[in-house]
Amino acid sequence: MLAFFCYRNYVVQYVFEFPWAIVDVLDQLEGNYGDLSLQKYSSNVVEKCLQHAGDERRNCIIQELLNDSRIDQIMLDPYGNYVIQAALNNAKGAIHAALMEVIRSQVHVLRTSPYGKKVLSCTSLKK
Repeated sequence: MLAFFCYRNYVVQYVFEFPWAIVDVLDQLEGNYGDLSLQKYSSNVVEKCLQHAGDERRNCIIQELLNDSRIDQIMLDPYGNYVIQAALNNAKGAIHAALMEVIRSQVHVLRTSPYGKKVLSCTSLKK
């Protein structure tokens, strides 16, 4: 998968410049967003997905992250925290509320980590 590699991830990110190709990229990455979020280069691709996907697909990506058994690890990860921040910044309605609920349940842990603090800085749960 191109998204995992140092320079090849830029190719995947560039494809988002072509609206007709976005759905194909999202289809290829589906089921892998948790793994992709924990890698330096592929986490950038997940952030692009969250920015460029339509509301329905964005909700699916965020739901996949929420259903990942490693969601707490993703929030505390040096790269995954940026994915969670992008999810927070792009989510709306019920999926945003669901994401906030998961974050709320981990506030005590997030406050002890520099990366967790970055996630909290995107919320009203900073203190």
